[in-house]
Amino acid sequence: MLINFKYGTQFRIGTNIYEVLRHRDDDIELLNITHDTKELLSLDEVLSAYNEKRLMILHEGQDSDVIEYSTKDYSVNQVDIMEKRYKAILPIIERKIRPSQIKEYAENYPEELKPNGSISPASIYRWLDLWYKRENKFDLIPQVRGPKDHRVSKDVMIEASRIILKYGSKAEYVSIKEEYNVLEAEIKNMNLTREIQLEIFSESTYRRIRKATVDTYERDKEHMGKNQADLKHNGVHSNARATRPLECMECDWTPIDCLIVDFELDELYRPCLMYGIDQATGEPMGFNIIFKKEPNAGDWKQLILHCILPKTGFKELYPRVEKNWTAYGVPQSILLDNAKVNDAKEVEEVCSALRIGLRYCEIASGHQKGTVEQALGNLNHKAFQGLVGSLFSNPSEKGQYDSVAKAVVDIKGLYHIAHIAIVDMVANNFNRGQNIQGVPAHLWAKGLKDMKVHPQLPTNRQYLELLFSSNSDTRTVGPRGILLMGHHFFSEELNELRKRLEREGRSREVLIRYGSDLRVIYVKDEFNKRYIEAFIKSGGLERKKLDKNHLIHAELLEYLTNKDGSAYNEYDSSLQGRARLKIEEIQEECKLEYQGIRRRKSREAAANETVASAIKGVPVEQIPGLAESMNISILSPEESREGIKPSKSDNNQDESIIERPKPGALHVDIVDLDKIADSWGSGRKEII
Repeated sequence: MLINFKYGTQFRIGTNIYEVLRHRDDDIELLNITHDTKELLSLDEVLSAYNEKRLMILHEGQDSDVIEYSTKDYSVNQVDIMEKRYKAILPIIERKIRPSQIKEYAENYPEELKPNGSISPASIYRWLDLWYKRENKFDLIPQVRGPKDHRVSKDVMIEASRIILKYGSKAEYVSIKEEYNVLEAEIKNMNLTREIQLEIFSESTYRRIRKATVDTYERDKEHMGKNQADLKHNGVHSNARATRPLECMECDWTPIDCLIVDFELDELYRPCLMYGIDQATGEPMGFNIIFKKEPNAGDWKQLILHCILPKTGFKELYPRVEKNWTAYGVPQSILLDNAKVNDAKEVEEVCSALRIGLRYCEIASGHQKGTVEQALGNLNHKAFQGLVGSLFSNPSEKGQYDSVAKAVVDIKGLYHIAHIAIVDMVANNFNRGQNIQGVPAHLWAKGLKDMKVHPQLPTNRQYLELLFSSNSDTRTVGPRGILLMGHHFFSEELNELRKRLEREGRSREVLIRYGSDLRVIYVKDEFNKRYIEAFIKSGGLERKKLDKNHLIHAELLEYLTNKDGSAYNEYDSSLQGRARLKIEEIQEECKLEYQGIRRRKSREAAANETVASAIKGVPVEQIPGLAESMNISILSPEESREGIKPSKSDNNQDESIIERPKPGALHVDIVDLDKIADSWGSGRKEII
């Protein structure tokens, strides 16, 4: 098919469909049907796209692939039949014969022009179907057919079919050589009772028959699973790929093929790398390193957060990285593996808040996100398998290599290596993949410009951090701040919040939120309905060899704090208990000794006393202050046993000393106490 770029011609360059409107000297005025705009392209651009095979001519809105064949590939007889069939259907193609006349046309067709000497309405319709597939005469050439049946005995074929059916449907593997040996043994047993001996065919013939008749789908389904069996038998039916940046981001994770060592603690880790990549351009969007066997919802949220945020300031921390990392923005959709650890409600809620579509591959169908699968394999191969302490992807390659003894890379070095590998070795390396050709960083920038895509970010950075915070808890605010994982977090705003809570007599318990980076936490301010930041203090970080300029992993900080606690719990504190008991024994001995000394001193003081005391007795005459007229009688023991009777006052006592007031009257008078005292006499207690 010959074409020229005249009015009405449609063609496609990339994802844009154009229609020619008119020519302007060396330029062509085009209608961009995809975006409904007019554009002006030079003829050289259009021809260059044609030479580079980027331009596809459209026929009735569909791609038209015209393939020319050479008649040298066919015999003279085949070409003659092709020409005769084409001449037979040509009047129908040109609409000179109506469908109702085809039967009459076939009956009156000249004998010398009939292909292979015969023609019928059914043949004409069949040839028309072949023609309209591609409108190519070579489709009218009859297909070369092989033998329609095997040239073997029917009895041998029946026995071969029985053996093929027996072993072909089993999940357990039996080699074809063994199956053929069984067939050979069965044929020999049959020949023992037959006059006409059966001739067995060769093993290669058996293999061809078996390949043509056995469907290994059921066996593969039991071995591999349904999706992998479908992939093997039906091939890859890829979903529509993204055509512009940020249209789809693929995310996955894999264990790093290298051991990481903590120099101070002498601990070994095998971390996992979580990775996000733009499907259309192959540009890395972000990564997250975790120190556990598999990620949870919080880890996925931290990965998506890193993918969205601009990558700035990392060159100050990792100066050996040469290129810039320009990828950022909220993706339109995220494609994840259909694993249990990935299906988290928290991730769905966060993505829903940012209007990110969340899609999952089919079960056991990792090939549906082949871009990130291949990217993770390349990262492991390029960056980590070559490090000292490598674990190798293939155990046979590892051999007797002692990865534990050779590991020398620490966590800080791991982050430095990861940034170099992702930015310099992936984002700025030429990709020769089938779907992506070029440097991902350049394709990313070009795609943003050509597709007029503007990466979006939430207006409030703190809102984004809070949205992706993976942990929340309640803590009490003290003068030193908030204690979390053995470390205090403090800020001036937090201190003002504490003082206000104390002034108003409220509880100092507050809600906190934090992610995987524990350099900062967020504290809920109920008064102002907002979150305030609190930063980790340096106390204790130096001892743990943690740098606040680098990311402080929550898992690592929790591990180090628990290690301190476990070291305390493992300490033998019975020594302290024994020391306390010894102190109490010494205290008791001192107490007894002191009491003995006090008693001895009391006895010595009483023996040497020259004045009257309660111990020796005091004569009455030596006690001052007693009236001389007071008569104190000492009762005899016999009298004291009879009891004591109250004394009787003297009947002659003057009762007129105090004048009794009349009932109801208030009497105030001067009382002479000395006169009353002189009138008191001495009494004697009487025995009742």
